[in-house]
Parts: sequence; C-alpha cells; structure tokens
Amino acid sequence: MSAPPHPEAARLSKQTVVLICMTIMSLGFVVWWNYYIKFSQDKMEGRLPIRSRVETDPGALVDQNGTVRNLDALRGKVIVWAYVYTTCPSGCAGLADEMKKLQDEFGKDPRFQMVSVSLYPEHDRPEMLKGWTTIKNFTGENWWFVTSKEGTEADGERVRGWMKKTFGMWAIKKSPEHIANNPADVWDHKVVFSLSDAKGNIRTPTDSLTFWDPFFKAFDSGWYPRPIAEDIKKLLEEASATP
Repeated sequence: MSAPPHPEAARLSKQTVVLICMTIMSLGFVVWWNYYIKFSQDKMEGRLPIRSRVETDPGALVDQNGTVRNLDALRGKVIVWAYVYTTCPSGCAGLADEMKKLQDEFGKDPRFQMVSVSLYPEHDRPEMLKGWTTIKNFTGENWWFVTSKEGTEADGERVRGWMKKTFGMWAIKKSPEHIANNPADVWDHKVVFSLSDAKGNIRTPTDSLTFWDPFFKAFDSGWYPRPIAEDIKKLLEEASATP
C-alpha cells in the first residue's frame, strides 16, 4: 500500500494548478485586450483592409441594353458589386433598392460605379434585365446590370465561378424538386455588397468581415462595421488624392 501524499506536496500541487490557471487567464486577457485595441483603432480610423484584387475578367458581358461591357472600362472607379437575378422572390429587389439609394447619393461623381451581376445568365438575357430594370426604375450609365453574352449553362457557371473566386460571393442552385414547386426561386446566394477601390483592390469593412450587409441596421452596435455609404466616401476621397 502506497503512503498518502504529504500535506505539503498536496498544497504545492494545488498552488501549481492555481498558478497555471491564472497564467492562462492572464494570457487570454492580453490577447482579448490587444484585439479590442486594434478593433477600436480600426473603427476610429475607418480602416478598410485590402482583401485581394479584381485581377481577372469574367469574359464578354452584356448589359440590359445588349451593349457589350468590359471591366477594363471601369479602371479608376470606386465600384459597388452585387448579385441579382430577375425572378428572385426575396432579397434581390431589396438589394437593388439599397443600391438605388447609393446611386442617388453618389451617382453624380464620375468616379463612382455600381455593377449588378446576374447569377442566372441562363434566364436573365438582356431583354429580361431591361424589362425588370425599367419596371423598377433602376437606370443610369453608372449602374450596369450585366449578364453573359451567351445564355448557356457553361457561361452561367463561368460568371458564377468568377464571382465566387473574386469576391467570395457564392450561389447554390436549389433542388430540382424545390424549383419544380417554386419556379421563380432558383438560387440561394449572398445578399450583400462588395466594394473595390479606384486601384482595383477589393476592400473590406474589417479584417474579419468581408461584405457589407445592406439590411443590418444596427450599425451603431459597436462590433458591426460602418454603413457602406461611409466607406464609399472614404474610397472616393482616396481616389481624388491619387495622382
């Protein structure tokens, strides 16, 4: 039979455990405090981290008027990017309404541009986009509604692949059974904005959040980034300061 642990040894063992726990808690607090300071500084400075660049082109695109559009024509512009499809039963129209507000605020600035990319080019041919934008009164040379030049599934996959790779905006087609019962409700997708600056850099509200949510109204909650309009102003100021 082994002897019971010496009281002094047991006491030292408990002290060691307490010391280790206090050390872990202290390190955790230091990590949290550094993160909080960085977050506070970023928020005060209105910092817009650079995520990546708009390096590639999705190929030939046409707008709602059938005009061929090339992204090279948008160099030097601050651009708001978003997904849209005309049969979307919820989200897309509201997102476009929010873009209309941005157009009303910034549309007279020649450095400002918006691009609504159809995630369903197989359906959203130019005439469909034209009818939809006319009914909704979404107009203006600074606002492109674009789809693939050809309405093939391969073209649709190419555009969707480019949006995911470039901006991280995913789109998932719903099941055939769901579509059969709800023909207009074809896609799950991110209902968000992405933002690129005049140099083609994709900017983000914070290091951890890569999109702007136009429907999240609690922008004053502290942990959530600023409304996108404030960051558009910052990027337009950057563009004006760039030779």
